[in-house]
Formats: sequence, structure tokens, C-alpha cells
Amino acid sequence: MSFRVVWNFPALVTFYRLPMHSAFMIDRAVVRFAETGEGELAWEAPHHLLSAGFHDVVLAIDREARAITVLRIYRVR
Repeated sequence: MSFRVVWNFPALVTFYRLPMHSAFMIDRAVVRFAETGEGELAWEAPHHLLSAGFHDVVLAIDREARAITVLRIYRVR
């Protein structure tokens, strides 16, 4: 079951400001999770965290609408 990916504007701004390698790793992790469900996913209420290299991607998953919204990206310390 694949999901449609929607980027929240603040997450998209952060994404475009990242170095190319980091942006690529985040994009691959989000697309892979949306298409196959694979990836390091953790639940931190009320959202999911997807690990992507040195970053975590905050996701809102709507299984009924089959959509994933990328809310935020932040560097893991």
C-alpha cells in the first residue's frame, strides 16, 4: 500500500536549505517509507518520527486518506 506524500511549507523550506547529501537521504527515506512502509519509524505522540541519516522527519500519517504529511525536519543530536 503506497501513500501520497505532502510537504508542509516549513518542512519544505528546511529541506531546500539542507546540503544536497542530507536532502537526498531525507527524500529517499520518505519516498521509501511511502512506497514500501520500510524505515526506522518511531511514535512520539502525536506524530511519527522517521530516521533519515543525521535527521529525523516528523510525519503525520493518515491511513484512511493514504497520505503522509512531512511536518518538520530536525537534526538529531
